Amino acid sequence: MSAPPDTPLNLRLAASSSSAGPRPIPTQSLLKPWTFDYTPSRDGKDLNLLILFHGLGDSKGPFSKLGTSLNLPSTAVLVLNAPLPIPFLESPEHYSWYNTFDPLFNPLPTPDPSPIHLFGWGQGGTVALELAYSIGREGLSSSSSSSVSSTSSASGTGQSDVKRPRRRLGSAVSICAGLLSFPSSDLGLETPVLYFTRQAPKSAVQSKSVNGIKRAFKEVAVLQGDPKAGEAMPRGREEWEGIMRFWGQVLGREDRWKGDGEVFEVVR
Repeated sequence: MSAPPDTPLNLRLAASSSSAGPRPIPTQSLLKPWTFDYTPSRDGKDLNLLILFHGLGDSKGPFSKLGTSLNLPSTAVLVLNAPLPIPFLESPEHYSWYNTFDPLFNPLPTPDPSPIHLFGWGQGGTVALELAYSIGREGLSSSSSSSVSSTSSASGTGQSDVKRPRRRLGSAVSICAGLLSFPSSDLGLETPVLYFTRQAPKSAVQSKSVNGIKRAFKEVAVLQGDPKAGEAMPRGREEWEGIMRFWGQVLGREDRWKGDGEVFEVVR
């Protein structure tokens, strides 16, 4: 609703998120279930936020002291504490960010990522593609791979593939979002990818997105949606059918019954 002609309008500079000054101290309920230490900047100008993560078997305490001792100008410090206590240690101040040991306190091997399938829409689609891209290039290697390698070579078992980093996820589906990375050459990464797009077919924008994904991944299926729907999620059976077919090809299944014919359901 517009203001009446005789009503004066006064303008003032709105507070900017980048303005200098102390910020509200986060409460425990705000970051629940995480426990943390927060230290405002000493000069009272919280223009930056430094987030610190401690290592395996440590806790937030020493890193809180580190953050304070750094005394970075115009920088507040947030130190998160890992959520998982490490068992069998005398002090409770030893934590892990994720499961690291088995019940016998042996280091867990790197799990096989091939049963893991990613699905993302918009920014989530970009995250899914970038994660598959990163794992495809760098791989997931076991912390005990060096010992396994030396044991295998010494025994002559020829199990050199045990130490190879795992580079393939089960699949990645991206809805209306491409890669931020743009490889300059064909990488042939092994994770199967489905790219659902509503961009105009053969447009420059679509060509750039599709070419970037195809340069990164060896198996790429492109599914064209209705361009009139903007960047909406797939709608209806017609648009979901292609995604379901893709999943039907890549999802792992346990074959409890072996046979060449059809499987029939017995009904009354």
